[in-house]
Amino acid sequence: MINLLPYETKKQIKAARTNTLLIRYLFFLILAATFLGAASFASQMFLSDSKISAEQTIATNRTKSDSYLSVVNQSNQISAKISTAKNILDQQISYSSIITGLGSVIPSGVVVDGLSITNETINSPITIKAHAKSSAEVTTLKSNIQSSSLFSGYDLQSLSTNKNDTTGYPVVISIGITINKGAAL
Repeated sequence: MINLLPYETKKQIKAARTNTLLIRYLFFLILAATFLGAASFASQMFLSDSKISAEQTIATNRTKSDSYLSVVNQSNQISAKISTAKNILDQQISYSSIITGLGSVIPSGVVVDGLSITNETINSPITIKAHAKSSAEVTTLKSNIQSSSLFSGYDLQSLSTNKNDTTGYPVVISIGITINKGAAL
């Protein structure tokens, strides 16, 4: 085919095609820019909502954290008080249990004449003076004290018989024992 169109017309047709192509590219460019702008706006809104939601969660967690902090402080105070009470109870000595324990190991026919117990005498030897009806009760007293977990270190310091005794307890004994602190609690 032979193109018989004048040169100027050909130039105009070619420019028209180029313009159409440029308009098409411009339209796609505007469409792409609009899409990118909308996507950017949507992501900005999404990030803004996420930020607001995260700030609300942080505020809620701070409130909960503050309430938990007061519980933790109360727990620490109670723990300190319990620790103090435990220390006090660990140092406590039950004198009534010592007296009751001594009474349970003393056989009938033996009476205690002198007994002195203080905090300093626990876990250290003390001397007990007693009177007995006969030497048999002294032997029973010795075996009872040695089998008791409350006392240790039985030591017979003196044993004498007073023939002129009118009380009915002629045997006078003096023994050394140690009161165990662990058993006296």
